[in-house]
Amino acid sequence: MNPNKPARSTRTKLVWKCLGLVLGLTILAVMSTACGAAGEPAAQKAVEAEMAVAPEAPAADVAGRGGEVAESAVAADSIDDILANAVAQAQSPRLIIYQGSISLVVKDTRQAAEQIARLATEQGGYVANTRIYQSGDVPRGSVTIRVPAEKYADTLAQLRNMAERVEKENTDSQDVTEEFTDLQARKTNLEYTEAALQKLLEERQKVGRTSDILEVYRELTNIRGQIEQIEGRMRYLANQAALSTISIELIPSVLYQPVSVAGWEPQGVAKEALQALVAALQNLANIAIWLVIFVLPLLVILSLPVIVVIWVIRWWWKRYRRQKAGTTAPAAEE
Repeated sequence: MNPNKPARSTRTKLVWKCLGLVLGLTILAVMSTACGAAGEPAAQKAVEAEMAVAPEAPAADVAGRGGEVAESAVAADSIDDILANAVAQAQSPRLIIYQGSISLVVKDTRQAAEQIARLATEQGGYVANTRIYQSGDVPRGSVTIRVPAEKYADTLAQLRNMAERVEKENTDSQDVTEEFTDLQARKTNLEYTEAALQKLLEERQKVGRTSDILEVYRELTNIRGQIEQIEGRMRYLANQAALSTISIELIPSVLYQPVSVAGWEPQGVAKEALQALVAALQNLANIAIWLVIFVLPLLVILSLPVIVVIWVIRWWWKRYRRQKAGTTAPAAEE
């Protein structure tokens, strides 16, 4: 019996075990790689099927999914597109709304209103409102016109030339460029959301439940309403900026003529009284100035000798009385 045989048998078994372990690990690595490569399409298909069918998904989650899809669509814009839009907005002309009011003193109110209407038409605008009413025995009026913004200053100049006098005038401007740009951005985002919801609605109509379809439809209606509201506001701002508004008040010149009764004019009498008052105040002021600057200094100069004479007389009189009192006292003692 060979004593080395058990040792060789043990080494052989150990070698075979190591080879088996290495082979098993190699097979396991190959299978893992193959399963991973084949599992990605299967997992993607499973996710798509779950999103397409989703029979147990709650209807209240539809709006949230629509918002997520819209956000993804907005995020898909490239940085170059965003910068291009910003540059285009910076270079675009500003939207400024001009509004003005002017009060005109005219000889004939009705004739002036007709002239203003013709002027608005010639400038490419129109008359928005006309009102003629009686104020006592004379007619007064107001006219509102809208003219192209580029003709705004010229129209005001012609209105001034049309009147005998301009009583008052006011001009106001409002820059709505920022608001208009913000509305454009909101409209773009809502349109992205609307497109995403349209796609989601088509998918729900194929495999979804009725409640899910109705929920998506309601959200679509809400988004469409917001878009139309924004479009209406944008149209209003564009119209206000394109056409300036001028409100004209027509005042008959007869109201500014002075009142005269049989040759007596209160306005003239009041003017004469005011002139007399001013003249009297001027005379009083002249007298005060003469007193302070001329009379008082002259009195001071003239009174100095008199003061000296009076002082000398009083001094002499006091001395005389003291001397007399001194001579009278010894005589009384004797």
